[in-house]
Amino acid sequence: MPENNAAIQELLDKKACEELLARYACALEWIDEEALRAVFFADADVDYGFFKGRGDEFVPAMMAQIRGCLRTWHNNGTPLLRISGDEAQAETHGTGATIVEIDGQTVTSLLGGRYLDRLERRDGAWGIAKRVYVVDWHQTISRDSATEALPGMNMLMPSAEHSLYRRL
Repeated sequence: MPENNAAIQELLDKKACEELLARYACALEWIDEEALRAVFFADADVDYGFFKGRGDEFVPAMMAQIRGCLRTWHNNGTPLLRISGDEAQAETHGTGATIVEIDGQTVTSLLGGRYLDRLERRDGAWGIAKRVYVVDWHQTISRDSATEALPGMNMLMPSAEHSLYRRL
């Protein structure tokens, strides 16, 4: 029976870690600084290339990046997780898109990469203790309009104040 308990605990820990990593993308989409702070420990070691530093410094830096975009979109795959007690290693592949305005022209960037994370459970809650983001590929597309959409499509503008935002 103790082996079954350990296996069940590992599954529970993996699920908690998966949800934590999913919350990262949601925090970016809704430009929700509080939700992003809940993902990273304040003393996390974070390296995104454009930023290297602590988690509590990364959150406002990333929010500034996101707020500088007309639109963003993030989609993370299922993470590969290895749990060891109160620590976990995770690798998550992700794709994303940003739409920004540069010199009066709308530019869409598509990218794919991997999040290499060390997660920790502290005081019963999982968080990111170390993250390295690796960009595997990047493609830039220039367009005249960021708001083109299929007729009748509802384009949501991200913000935690949007009427459809809900914290799950």
